[in-house]
Amino acid sequence: MNNFKSTALGLVKWIGLIALSLLINAAPMLFLRLGKNLPIYAEILLVALYLILVFLIFRSLWRRYQKHVPEEKKKFKQSGKDIGFAFLFFFLARVAAIVGVYLNLILSGNSQTSNDSAIQGLGGMMSSQHIFFALLFVATIAFIAPIMEELIFRGFGTAFFFKNNQKVLPAIVTSVVFTLPHITQLTEFPIYFALGLVLYLSYARRGNIKDSMLVHILNNLPMAIILLLAMFK
Repeated sequence: MNNFKSTALGLVKWIGLIALSLLINAAPMLFLRLGKNLPIYAEILLVALYLILVFLIFRSLWRRYQKHVPEEKKKFKQSGKDIGFAFLFFFLARVAAIVGVYLNLILSGNSQTSNDSAIQGLGGMMSSQHIFFALLFVATIAFIAPIMEELIFRGFGTAFFFKNNQKVLPAIVTSVVFTLPHITQLTEFPIYFALGLVLYLSYARRGNIKDSMLVHILNNLPMAIILLLAMFK
């Protein structure tokens, strides 16, 4: 009974954290869509408030997550070897994405996922007239979303439900849950599931969530750079 209560409570907490992650990711999108007529001082104020709020949320969640991390793993540093592994996992993520895109094209006729299309559509709304909203959107794609998603999907998702010696089941569960908010069609499932698996493997290599955060940032950075360059063309 105690195990059931603990699992149920963990599930409620995890769902709440996932909802929080989605809200954090959605706010800069809403700023782009709805903030076209706002004066510059209101834009700066909204961006500043958002960044302060995200920082406070992340700091609180990070402290809570650290309670689930063994003491020896808290001392892990990012060495050159670990950064090298991050680029290796990034390469695997790109390969998985390319294969997934071709599979999606064969099954649905779409060369892009709905998530990528939505991001590019919002990128088209970016303007130097609202530079702070645009930069916030890019920063969210490149840094804020990857960091928060890794902490919540793989960090808390593993800590709430699985023991340290479990690998296969948490890899599958966290990858499925990571995939669901990112897709609108079943044909897109393999792309994000494969990405989720690569991110989990990067985390599980030594149980350091910072490793998967770095891989996720590397994965999102090209899109963010493309959007930023397109705005200044």
